[in-house]
Amino acid sequence: MLDIDTLIKLNYQKMTRQERKVADNLIKYPRFALEKNISNLALSINVSRNTITRFCKALGFSGYAEFKYEYIKCINRNIRNKTSPSNNFIHEIITTYKDKIGEIETKGKLENKDIKQLAKDIVQYKSLKIIGTGKSSPVAQQMKYSLQTLGIYAQIMDSIYYSNDFSYLFNKNDVVLVYTVSGHSILTNAVMKGAIEKKANVYTVTTNENIEVPLKALFVLPNVSVNNSFLFSNHTLFYIFNDILCNYIDVLLNNENL
Repeated sequence: MLDIDTLIKLNYQKMTRQERKVADNLIKYPRFALEKNISNLALSINVSRNTITRFCKALGFSGYAEFKYEYIKCINRNIRNKTSPSNNFIHEIITTYKDKIGEIETKGKLENKDIKQLAKDIVQYKSLKIIGTGKSSPVAQQMKYSLQTLGIYAQIMDSIYYSNDFSYLFNKNDVVLVYTVSGHSILTNAVMKGAIEKKANVYTVTTNENIEVPLKALFVLPNVSVNNSFLFSNHTLFYIFNDILCNYIDVLLNNENL
């Protein structure tokens, strides 16, 4: 059977705009298919379940269950094909990780001035709210614990029931740090919208450079799923971002010049 990414590309022009949205997200974030059922996938990329079913049928599958089964096999096959008796699998994985970490500087969008400003806002306002739902929740929690070692308290907002209006949770003196890998989480975006409406100081860490809302700064990290057959987690680079930010804060707290 054809590689599914190839199958998607061969049928891409025949798809509707919404079906292409499914295709684009699965190519860019293949772990979506590994981690999500059809309902969660639909919510993550803001399409209907029927759109996902039509997308799968356009590729020749009976539905999402069959597509997911074959896609997981395809991903695992790509990993196995990278190994042979003469290869050092551990070395290949670590080397690929090093390359992806290097992309934080070469392909990411982390402005020194923006990280400095976020660090200064956290130290100055002392009212930090961290948003990280679903798979981003552990990253938010780790940031909270790292800040505690610096004597800074942060409120985690990870277990939230959906509402049409989250603005009541924020005020203009809040510093709001948002973690969202794809930028498509409906819940995270709704909470972020509430913070923006209250004119809070909103910063977002993501792999999606096309987030078009008025933020104080957008930090874009490389997407480790792109051009990579290994099963890496994008959140690994988010933890590195946390360490970078905490070091900036530590310098400020010790009255050193940034």
